[in-house]
Amino acid sequence: MNKTTAKKNKGGRTKKGSQRVTDEQIAEKRNITWETNQKLLQEAYVRLLQQLKRCPTITEVAQEVNLSVKTVKLHVKELKFQPLENPLRVLTPDVLASIYTAARKGSSPSQKLWMQIMEGWHEKSEMEHTGGVKIIRDNI
Repeated sequence: MNKTTAKKNKGGRTKKGSQRVTDEQIAEKRNITWETNQKLLQEAYVRLLQQLKRCPTITEVAQEVNLSVKTVKLHVKELKFQPLENPLRVLTPDVLASIYTAARKGSSPSQKLWMQIMEGWHEKSEMEHTGGVKIIRDNI
């Protein structure tokens, strides 16, 4: 899909056969690029975290994906990618996948953890009071 800007002749009219790129098309392309970069940065961050055994710097992430430090900083500000706020949060999907896999293989602790995380399940606990109750009244 090759889109080009409209070329105008001397009279200011658009030449026949050329296509005009709309602001909407430009915005859509930017959005696709943003989402692609977002995914690349998340994957690079996890990869570097595993390789370096520490949180990578913004410069290291930028070099890994061949983006500018400025672009990476813009993505870090996004809600979807905040590794500096909680660096291990980007691993959550992998951890959930591991819990799921272990639960499917019959691991009772993993099954219990899955139910707690995904279904909000919790063990019922009961408390029984066996002692007496002493009521203290203040003289006012």
